[in-house]
Amino acid sequence: MNKNKSSKEDTIFDYDAQNDSLFVHTPGKKYKSSMEFGNIILDVAEDNSVIGLEILSTSSVFGISKHDARNVKSIETTITISQKSIDLEIHILILKRNSKVSRVALASEANYMNLPAGSELMAVSA
Repeated sequence: MNKNKSSKEDTIFDYDAQNDSLFVHTPGKKYKSSMEFGNIILDVAEDNSVIGLEILSTSSVFGISKHDARNVKSIETTITISQKSIDLEIHILILKRNSKVSRVALASEANYMNLPAGSELMAVSA
């Protein structure tokens, strides 16, 4: 497993090659519930802030090989919440043959948890 931290709020990302899952987590807040966006799971804290993200079948979601998924160097997720929907825009940067390659995944779901409107950013680099 690759574990990486950012200086901002100690956000951690970790790729599990065996299960092809990428986890992004900001520790320190108590977990309340999760929302599913297909292969993407968003974790929410008791204060309704986003504290985690799990991407199942990471290689399929981003159209990369599992080998390339092991070489994720940064991940940035923009979460835009309105009264009606929650929209995710996830950017990853991988290192492939000494070149930086960017991939993007988009997801949207109804705001059935009634999270407050606004935007959040989760970013972490290796």
